[in-house]
Amino acid sequence: MDISKFIKEPSQRKVMILKNDDIVEIFVPSVGFFSRFTMLALIFLIFPVCLINFFTLSLKHDIRLFPPVFTFNLVISLIAIGVVLLSEFAQKRFSITRKKISWSYEIFGLKLKEPFPASVPGIVRIAKTRQYWNRWFLEIWAGRRLYEISTSDFSPFAVTNSEIDLLARELSNWFELTILQE
Repeated sequence: MDISKFIKEPSQRKVMILKNDDIVEIFVPSVGFFSRFTMLALIFLIFPVCLINFFTLSLKHDIRLFPPVFTFNLVISLIAIGVVLLSEFAQKRFSITRKKISWSYEIFGLKLKEPFPASVPGIVRIAKTRQYWNRWFLEIWAGRRLYEISTSDFSPFAVTNSEIDLLARELSNWFELTILQE
């Protein structure tokens, strides 16, 4: 694939954009273990579940309560660990071709793709918004479907402020659409 433009803007996260006439791919690298989201997930999801399990183990008089509580908490713990692994350790890829928009996660050699990508002819607008707590969002509307890239710590596609500006400029040029500022 002939990539006519390779853009790497200096920033903290090093988001990469591969761009030519047919495709734009945005690569968001993994954050790593010691991010705010990982710490909050460990504190508010996994730790309380472990405490509930230990509390349930300490109940000696009603052993019938243990299996359903333990199973429920184990499932919640596994889901929380999966969310942390995907959001913190996976490389995120946001791909836009002339026909479709899709996202995927790549972690430990596995590739998880979006099951139903949106079609590009339905793209109606690109907007850069600031919704709350000084967090910026780059919104790409494909018909009724919204794809977001944001500076929020809890977003799967989290980037820095300078990267939001870079992505907005590059996508605006590639789509030949004006960016709406809200």
